[in-house]
Amino acid sequence: MGFEAVRRRGQYWDDCKRIDILINDFPFHTTGKNERDFENGFASTLMAIKSTFNSKVLTQIDKSSTVQSVFCFGKNHRPDMTLDENGIALELKFITYAGLKEAIGQGFLYRLRYKFVFLLLVISEERSSIYYDLDTNKEKDLHDTLRYLADSMNVFTYVVPAFNIKPGTKKCIAFFE
Repeated sequence: MGFEAVRRRGQYWDDCKRIDILINDFPFHTTGKNERDFENGFASTLMAIKSTFNSKVLTQIDKSSTVQSVFCFGKNHRPDMTLDENGIALELKFITYAGLKEAIGQGFLYRLRYKFVFLLLVISEERSSIYYDLDTNKEKDLHDTLRYLADSMNVFTYVVPAFNIKPGTKKCIAFFE
């Protein structure tokens, strides 16, 4: 298995644009206190509007369907949500002390099976400095890495705060088109 060449058009790309709108509008700062809360909240919203997508919505909270995994490094890695079995993967990570590098690595692995990958990085208040540094471009290397993944690998990252932000700060830092 390798990275499949994917064009940014067609039904999956249309669904990507819908997901972009959903992520930008979703109230992450009021959704939960841990990763499971954020996953359940976002997955429930995704399932509630599943008829607006061209593809079948699969989540780990819906026990009637199975999210397909990627086998690598001797184990299976399964995204939190997908559209179809190889269309779009969505992975949500609540970043407290660590986890940022892991999340980026997972997104890269999911790209082996899925045409597009969305990483939703929900930053805890304890790690708010990462969010503000990324917003003000102090984290230039991280910014450049996430931009490259979006432009070249179809791994789209959204960095959102799980806290109320300072005035003049972006509500969502998106690396999509």
